Amino acid sequence: MEHIAISVIVPIYNTKPYLAECIESILDQKINVPIEVLLIDDGSTDGCGEVCDKYAARDERVRVIHQENQGLSAARNAGIDAAKGRYYSFIDSDDVVLPRFLQTLYDACEEHDAYMSLCSVEDVQEDGKSCDPAYFTRPTQEGVFCGKDLLNEFYTPYGTVYTVAWNKMYRAEVWKLLHYPEGRLHEDDFVAHRLFWRCDKVVCIDKPLYHYRLRNGSICRTNIRPEAFDAVDGLADRYRFYVENHADRAVIDAAYAACWRRYLFLCAKVRQYPTPELVKAISKEQFLMQGLISYLPNCRNMKMTEKLSAARWSMMSAQSLCPIK
Repeated sequence: MEHIAISVIVPIYNTKPYLAECIESILDQKINVPIEVLLIDDGSTDGCGEVCDKYAARDERVRVIHQENQGLSAARNAGIDAAKGRYYSFIDSDDVVLPRFLQTLYDACEEHDAYMSLCSVEDVQEDGKSCDPAYFTRPTQEGVFCGKDLLNEFYTPYGTVYTVAWNKMYRAEVWKLLHYPEGRLHEDDFVAHRLFWRCDKVVCIDKPLYHYRLRNGSICRTNIRPEAFDAVDGLADRYRFYVENHADRAVIDAAYAACWRRYLFLCAKVRQYPTPELVKAISKEQFLMQGLISYLPNCRNMKMTEKLSAARWSMMSAQSLCPIK
């Protein structure tokens, strides 16, 4: 049986207008090692499943998994469980990768014996054309880094280049006993820090080899809904992980601040649109944020008055919407 170097995992749900272009961009890769392409049809109702089956019949590198709709995390997890490659790469089914995407990331990992490599991203319009002006998300620096040394890059203006699942290649063992939390939105916030923590070497490449399609109907661009608070839960999980694993103080402080910023931002959104569902969600999050304060160890580098002020402001704003009985 042929050794597979790279497993490309594509979670798919109702993206038929873009799916063929995505798959073809993967199959047309200029790559000199064996790959497999795992198309995870997560219960699509628009004909994506049939498109996947056609490509599987046409190209022996393609495998299709059909499952009931369980969400993006479950689709990625199904791909992880089925993958046979030494490396994994995730590609969203409405995006496109440039011809040297896989080879460039693979060579970087092999040359430096790295557990992860990542590249720059170009945002493109829904029709696939470049934005005007063109917009790129780039790593702060090119080079080879310890994953732990990149944790504070999560909070820079270009932080998504580090935190998202796609635009990367991972050594398979990084995923040992690690999966995405199912039934959650903002699933990357629960996982990204754990991935970087495990990687002794991460190669950052400033080449825009991944095209991220800006789509009005995508999960991340829809109006606020209760699941948006999953982002707060994910950032709180990240903060607790850093504390429990004795991360650098600056990393702990940044994670704590990021959690509060996201929470207060969503508080403001709920004040604008106080639907019963959002009010219920913010009420639940009050207790999480209270626990976050009590979880905090002795703070040397954070101003306690600022923390408590933010906490009181948040609690009062939430209680004005949903008094706890």
